[in-house]
Amino acid sequence: MHARLLGAMTIIGGLLLLAAHGAFAQADLALVMAVDVSSSVNDERFQLQRDGIAQSLQSRAVLDAMVGGPHQTIELAIIEWSEEQSVLLDWTIVRGSADLDRVVRTLRTTLRPKVGWKTDIGGGIAKAIALLDSAPLAASRRIIDVSGDGQQNCGHTAADQARGAALAKGITINGLPITSGDEPEVDRWYEQHVIGGEGAFMIVANGHERFADAMRKKLALEIAGVMATSRLAAAHESDATPKPPDVR
Repeated sequence: MHARLLGAMTIIGGLLLLAAHGAFAQADLALVMAVDVSSSVNDERFQLQRDGIAQSLQSRAVLDAMVGGPHQTIELAIIEWSEEQSVLLDWTIVRGSADLDRVVRTLRTTLRPKVGWKTDIGGGIAKAIALLDSAPLAASRRIIDVSGDGQQNCGHTAADQARGAALAKGITINGLPITSGDEPEVDRWYEQHVIGGEGAFMIVANGHERFADAMRKKLALEIAGVMATSRLAAAHESDATPKPPDVR
């Protein structure tokens, strides 16, 4: 009798636990944007990056991708990195244009961080992993979005090693290499050492002037969960990757 009662209570407790979990808010995507602000990113390029992210987040393509998800919710964090990392935007739950507008205000009003001059991509990825471990909502997908214009040249953790740690946690790393300046073939380096995981891809910006276009396309794909057909796609090639509706 006691065994049957205990069994019944266990079943009921399990059902209540499942119901409670089902009531919790969920996100379609937990995304950390990790943005290079090393010495190769002068003030003009820095502003192009900030403006490009802001314009992308306010684009129709990104909003449509977000509201098209099962939960119509994403959670977003942004870090800027060089030799060290600075959290520009801590975890923010985004469910609509008003939330995106608040993120954009942060992008437009926060001063450039003092994080050194060299390029520690491995450190940036490691910081992004730590942030994902503290995301407020359980997400269907977890992605680190790395953008930059140079190879790693400092730091204790190599990009390959940091990528391996991310992949071991089921995290995908996508890339947005900027092929201008002293390292015009940085896209090849990103392909070999940075991107990885399920559905990983990168979109190349041919100069910081194309950063906004590349970022808009990549964010729309990431949020919509569209699998890119190529691991390497140029931002100026309109048919390089599949797009969700109205990416423009």
